Amino acid sequence: MKIEVRIPSVDEQKKIGLYFDSLDNLITLHQRKCEQTKKLKKYMLQKMFPQNGEKVPEIRFDGFTYDWEQRKFCDVAVRASSVSTSSSDIPSVEYEDVVAEEGRLNKDIRLKEAVKSGIIFDGSQVLYGKLRPYLHNWLNPDFNGIAVGDWWVLKPINMDKNFLYRLIQTQQFDNIANQSSGSKMPRADWNLISNSDFMVPFSKEEQCKIGGYFDSLDNLITLHQRKCDELKKMKKYMLQNMFI
Repeated sequence: MKIEVRIPSVDEQKKIGLYFDSLDNLITLHQRKCEQTKKLKKYMLQKMFPQNGEKVPEIRFDGFTYDWEQRKFCDVAVRASSVSTSSSDIPSVEYEDVVAEEGRLNKDIRLKEAVKSGIIFDGSQVLYGKLRPYLHNWLNPDFNGIAVGDWWVLKPINMDKNFLYRLIQTQQFDNIANQSSGSKMPRADWNLISNSDFMVPFSKEEQCKIGGYFDSLDNLITLHQRKCDELKKMKKYMLQNMFI
């Protein structure tokens, strides 16, 4: 109560208050848009994949009428196993580098200096975190790298890569992946996953459309999240520089 604080004129106070109100409103807007898009994605993952023994999804792109076909996971994806070490041109990807449930990197992994060993990927595979699968760690890389730790590096077999990336995010896959052993460090069971049946569209074109649709949702989520983070940084900076 005894600290002296410098304050401007009432008119300037109002302008400063309104400025920060506008920043808060923008932050809230992008947060809301981000959450709405995440909810839409979750909903569409349920509706654009067949449920409860159905042969077609509830929501489908126009022009596709054929039933989806039942295939074992080992017939649509194979695990890569070639091991190498990371370098400046081939960065390592660890659990801590990926935002859970969003499938995006949280840092520039090319700046990492430590050399790590792991499974090689070349941009044609998707990464699935088998450790504690309920954490939903996954990544759809478009670069060469090394997957360090408890990752499955999944190579699609006669399947669109982006569709495979969405298949591993479905509730059906999640339910099977979480039938794991161990209480403290549970891991998804490859034998169980690989022999489980999943419904997939016969048409590669339909696979591509589904994968592309969810790509667009992910891009919107990333856009709003990035805008939100930038506005928060701006607000912090302005709070430091608009007050004495």
